Formats: sequence, C-alpha cells, structure tokens
Amino acid sequence: MGMTGKLTITRIKSGRIEETEDTLAMEREISLDLHGRRILCSTCSPTDFRELVYGFLRSEGFIEAKDHVTSLRSAGNEFLVELSGEARPPVDRLPARVESGFTIPITVLLAAARECRDRGIIFRKTGGTHTAAIGADSGLITLFEDVSRAHALEKAVGDALLRGLNLDDKFIFLSSRLSKVMVEKIARCGIPIVGAVSAPTKQAVESAEKLGICVCGFIRDERVNVYSQQWRVRIG
Repeated sequence: MGMTGKLTITRIKSGRIEETEDTLAMEREISLDLHGRRILCSTCSPTDFRELVYGFLRSEGFIEAKDHVTSLRSAGNEFLVELSGEARPPVDRLPARVESGFTIPITVLLAAARECRDRGIIFRKTGGTHTAAIGADSGLITLFEDVSRAHALEKAVGDALLRGLNLDDKFIFLSSRLSKVMVEKIARCGIPIVGAVSAPTKQAVESAEKLGICVCGFIRDERVNVYSQQWRVRIG
C-alpha cells in the first residue's frame, strides 16, 4: 500500500460543478501487543512501522533504549513485541523533568518550519498528513509524515532511538497544535524544546513549564511565540 491513492470526486467552485481526480492520503489499521496484551489499536500512514513501534514504546515510557526490545514480529496488521527485564512497567510511565541546558537560536526554529513545509511531500499532494521532525543546531536530522500527529512524532522519535541519537540536545518540530499528552510524550523522550506551526493548549504550556520543556508555537512568517522556558531560545 502506498502513501496516497486517487479518487474521482465532485468539485464545486464559483458555482460550477465538475468531476475531477483527487489525491488522498492512505491510512492503515494497526495493533500492538506487548507480551500478549494489546496496548494500542490505531490507524497510521502505511509505512515506517518499526519506527512507529519503537517511538510509541519510548514516548509512552515502556523503554529507554532500543535494546530493551528483545523481539518484534508482525502478523498482518498486528505487531507483537517483547521487552527485556530492564524495560519499565507501565506504572512508572509518568514523565520526569527534562534536565538539559540545551538552547537554540530562533533562526534555527524558523528554518525548521520552512524545511518541514518544503519537505512535506504527502501533505502538499493531499493536505491530509502531519509532519514531525527532530533537529539540532545544525538543522533537521530526521522527518516523518503521518495521518496521525501522534504517530508522526512517534516515528521521528523511533528513528532517533534506532539510530542511537541523544535527544537532550535536540528539538522536535510539529506541523500541528500541541496538547498536554504530546508534551508528556516529548518529556519521556528527554527532548527539551518543541516547536509547532499551530498553538499549544494552556494545559500543554503548564505541563511543559513543570517538565522543563520550552514550547514555541505559531512558528511561521518570521514569527515565534515562546510559551515556556523562554531562556532556551536565543535571539541573534
């Protein structure tokens, strides 16, 4: 299954009706079983499943290292995973405060927003995906698109985990609004800065302040709103 598919639709524009071919994003149902217990039922873009599984487990607090996964098998739309004894049980999934001195120039965040827009190929074709990218002072390192904003984040985090990247000196950029749940996922991964095209919720900002995360929103048109931990963003 590809990332996009075509359909004939009816388009109404300026009072005129016409049939035309449109390109739409594809989605696929998936489930994830941990030691025989189902922990996820969802839909996602039909690619990068390994990154999604690792990123979900990391951002939900089940694992901290890729070696904590001892087995990952797939059976159709089902993914079956087993963890080592070093992995933490779900009861310990509350995020800890991010202790990092990482700061970033505002120019890097603005450049990340432009690059995410330019590299969001599926979004440009369909308007139906979210983008998540992880970057450093030098620019973006990894970028993923998905029909789910949470799964886009998880794929980016999973890729970073599989590549052995240290995330306490990285930022994550999202093409979506930012909720408290997303902030908690980011905190579990130890990422100190999150930038977004859209707005955060009040609860997301309050949670980020407690967790030591800098939240930047409305990053577009040479503008950035900094909502928490303002010291992490450098001007000039």
